Amino acid sequence: MTKGTLKAVVVEAKKLSDLDLIGKSDPYVKLVLDENKSQATTIKKDDLNPKYNEEFTFNTDGQKELKVEVWDRNTIGSDELIGSEVIPLNTVYTKGYHDTWIKIKAKKSDKRSHGEVHVILEYAV
Repeated sequence: MTKGTLKAVVVEAKKLSDLDLIGKSDPYVKLVLDENKSQATTIKKDDLNPKYNEEFTFNTDGQKELKVEVWDRNTIGSDELIGSEVIPLNTVYTKGYHDTWIKIKAKKSDKRSHGEVHVILEYAV
């Protein structure tokens, strides 16, 4: 795969699991292309169905997948992972465009969804 540009739009999330005891989760979405390339949305306070419409650009050099992580921002202690999922990039490399809803899970073996994230990907050389 040649080098190119991957544009990722995090449109929204829905039905996110609530990890907070008081109030609701304060979610943000982190996109991870590899260990050195990651970007995150803004934090949406007390919202289990957040709208983001935030765009990110990555320079790619053949990465096979984009990991989508949804985190709950905590003011005290560490942020908590609500769930994650991997989007294979072969479709977007081939077609140049991929619009998808992905179900996030706490662990790969988890059968239960912890919510969904709407992501639009575009690729250009």
